[in-house]
Parts: sequence; structure tokens; C-alpha cells
Amino acid sequence: MGRLSERLRGDAEPIWSRILEHPFVIELYEGSLPPEKFRYYVIQDYNYLIGMMRAYSILASKADYELARLALELAYLDATTEMENYRRLLRRLGLNLEEVIRAEPAPTNAAYMNHLLATAMIGDPIDCLVATLPCFWSYLEIGERHRGLLERNRNELYRSWAQVYLTKEYKELVERLRLIIDELWDGENYERYRRIFLISSRYEWMFWEMAYEMEAWPI
Repeated sequence: MGRLSERLRGDAEPIWSRILEHPFVIELYEGSLPPEKFRYYVIQDYNYLIGMMRAYSILASKADYELARLALELAYLDATTEMENYRRLLRRLGLNLEEVIRAEPAPTNAAYMNHLLATAMIGDPIDCLVATLPCFWSYLEIGERHRGLLERNRNELYRSWAQVYLTKEYKELVERLRLIIDELWDGENYERYRRIFLISSRYEWMFWEMAYEMEAWPI
């Protein structure tokens, strides 16, 4: 039967191959990404992280003790480590927190957050974990795929941002999340989890596209 996470990743390969080679990703890791696009990305991603934190809080309210503890740890990670990294990044970009919080999520970002929140609210705990897995896991794969580009990257700001996803701690977090999902799976409902995983994977590609095009509401 295999691990659930491995099967999901295999089915999503056509999407992930495009994520890994998206122009935003390549230009970010090689250091040539226009700064206004990175600034846009940071503002949108900060708001996305708030959405993910809320999804994990919903999950914690529905899960048993061990899973609730994991969900709260992930929410805490978003609220402290990730957010603190972003606060430092915002200062370096000349942005203040109030300005970022007031920024309206772009259409793709709003839709992605709604997908996570709806899945957490309506689905089972494993549904929520599967929905958030592509975000964590794809950032790890991006870092590993483009490590060589990063080593030649002369943009210190971009290097500093990307190196977070190459740390031992981040890799262990992704492995732990995968392990929990795999252990929770009872062999049933694969098509449901596949659908959730593929939707989130599509949104990951769309998020990079959104940032590259600096997407705005058309009206």
C-alpha cells in the first residue's frame, strides 16, 4: 500500500515539477528576482501564514491530545519562529507590521487560505494536515533542488530567506508532519486525500505565479 505521503507526492509530480522550476523560484534562488516582486511575496505570505495558523487552531479543537499538541506546536511555530523571521525581513524591506496586516490578500492568496480553513473546519484532522503538507514539503524540495543556485547567489537578503528551508530543524519538521499523516492513515479514503493534496499543490504553484505577476484584484 505504501506511505500515504509518498503516494500523494507521486500523484502530484506533474504539478510539483512546475513548482520547482517556476521563474519566481529560480530567480529568487539565483538572486536575480526583482525586489518589488519579493516585497509583494513577503506581504502576501505573511498574511497566508496567519491563515495557516488559524487552520491549525481549528484542527487542535477537533483532535485528540497528541494530534492537538502537534497542531498547536505548528500554530505556535507560525506565530513565533516564522512570524519573527518575517518581522525581521519586513524591517529589512522597509515595511512595518501594521502596513502588512492592512494589505488585502490577493485573489489567489484569499482562495488558498479559504481552502485551508474550509478543510480544517469541515474535514477530519488528517484532511487539514494533508491540505497543509504541500506548503511545508515543497519549500523543502525547492531548497534541496536549488541549493547550488543559492550557493552562487550574491543577494544576501534572498540567501538569508532561503537558508531557513535548508536547516536540519526544518527538514525534521517536514518529516514529522509526513510521519503523523502516514500513521493516521487507515488505508481508506485515498481519493479524498488525493483531491485535497492536489488542490493545495495547485495553489502552491498559483501562489508563486501570483507573486511573479504581482496579482491584483481586477475590480
